[in-house]
Amino acid sequence: RFRSSLIGKKFSATSPNGRFVEGARAIDGKVLSRMEAVGKNLFAFFSSHDNSNSSGSKEHAIDGDDGLVVMHVHFGMSGMWAVFNSTTEEP
Repeated sequence: RFRSSLIGKKFSATSPNGRFVEGARAIDGKVLSRMEAVGKNLFAFFSSHDNSNSSGSKEHAIDGDDGLVVMHVHFGMSGMWAVFNSTTEEP
């Protein structure tokens, strides 16, 4: 569900509590290009551009993208993500 909802979307990132200012700045305005889960670990790959091809489908490989940022999330014992529509839902 996350891949179909989030891949190819440009993200706006902030750090409201100030703990992740550099990390938020690194992915702010970037496009989520790929997501991979390994056990309790999630790797989110952000690039400077949308990797859609001419048919509109998403390319999952990001070769030679100098602006690539990889975000690692460890879900711990009970971590989870949720997807909200920012125009109609409050997180």
